Amino acid sequence: MTSAPHRRTPIVSGLLALLTLATLLLTACGSSTSTGNDPNAPITVWVDATRQDAVKLYQKAHPTAKLNVQVVDRALFPGKILLFNNTGQGWPDVVFAEPNLVAQVADSAHHFPLDLTPYVSSDIVNNFAGLAECQFDGKLYCLRNDLAQNVVWYNKALMDQFGYTVPTTWEDYQALGLKVAKEHPGYTIGAFGDSQALNVYLAGSNCPIKDVLANSQVYINTADPNCARAASLVDTLISAKALSTKGPFDPDYVAAANANKVLMLVAASWYGEYVFKGTYYKAGTQAGALAVAPPLKWAADSQTYTGGQGGAAWVVSNHVKNRTGAVDLVTWLATSNDNQGAAPTYPAYKPAAAVWQSTLASNPQYSTNPFPVLQQAASDLYPAWAPVRYDPDTAFTNVVIAAVQKGQTVTSSLPDYQKALVPLAQAQGYDVVTTKP
Repeated sequence: MTSAPHRRTPIVSGLLALLTLATLLLTACGSSTSTGNDPNAPITVWVDATRQDAVKLYQKAHPTAKLNVQVVDRALFPGKILLFNNTGQGWPDVVFAEPNLVAQVADSAHHFPLDLTPYVSSDIVNNFAGLAECQFDGKLYCLRNDLAQNVVWYNKALMDQFGYTVPTTWEDYQALGLKVAKEHPGYTIGAFGDSQALNVYLAGSNCPIKDVLANSQVYINTADPNCARAASLVDTLISAKALSTKGPFDPDYVAAANANKVLMLVAASWYGEYVFKGTYYKAGTQAGALAVAPPLKWAADSQTYTGGQGGAAWVVSNHVKNRTGAVDLVTWLATSNDNQGAAPTYPAYKPAAAVWQSTLASNPQYSTNPFPVLQQAASDLYPAWAPVRYDPDTAFTNVVIAAVQKGQTVTSSLPDYQKALVPLAQAQGYDVVTTKP
């Protein structure tokens, strides 16, 4: 994720295949953009609730900007674009969305993103981490807002009190969980209750559920040994009650965290500022308790890989009427120290990330500044999990999490997960490969 922006990676190759096909179809259909550059045209911005304040900051710094800010569930983004395409009106000008959603609206049916290459300087582009998911063949379809690399968050005070060592491998993690269950029942080392678990445990094990190949092919195989080992680990820890079957935002899990019963949680970089601060740890409590360790690796693997829970981007519509204003807005939102320097998430723009680390250093809940660990983990994101047009997360919740809630094992649910994923991918035009290429 932190490789040079123009380096061809598995993510880029997958997105290239996706978008190359779209480009050919667009050319055949004679499609063209309808951008304009009327500086007086208002700019409609779709954001989530968290980024409303960021847009307000831009408005304060640019009082003459005409912004129409709307909080929209971005999961509805692709479907709404199809509706607007059918009616010929209604498109937003700027949208905050994950790169996989940007990929979904870059096909010939949606034809939504503006190529930002002519409008964003190379000096800015070259200072991004993780921009490969927004680029293909010299075209730039979005600007990354943040990264969401998973790391090991842990309660240092409790670890010291119990005399435990922070694990460095998944095998050590399992052993620690069994030890905690025996010696300190009621404490947990993780959560497996929502789709985030997919990006923690299966992505951390390189399980192929969205490994995009050339020519719009995708490798899906939940029977792969990498999936099996992750499922076995989770089943063992759930059985021992060391791993909660609640989601990290479930009220019961939050209550356990408030009661100081969460010893450890493998979760995204944004959990420190966005979840532990103020949600798990109330203001003025747990001073110096929270610490972070690098992503776990499997002992047999030569390299550490971690998943990511989120990490989104800013995309401009190719129907925008005020192109200069919209590009200036997304550039500012993605790069400004005023915005990113105090954001709750890890900035993808490297100069802003350098400023952001001072925000972490000022948080008294950390035992040490977590920034160096988060910075290193940004380069450990599993590259084969490319943006895809189908939705593996919802399928994971409906199949795997549902099975766990019924008392079944993750291992037993993986064949059904495979059965759910394959037609989803095929419906989006993928040639699904189920044996390792």
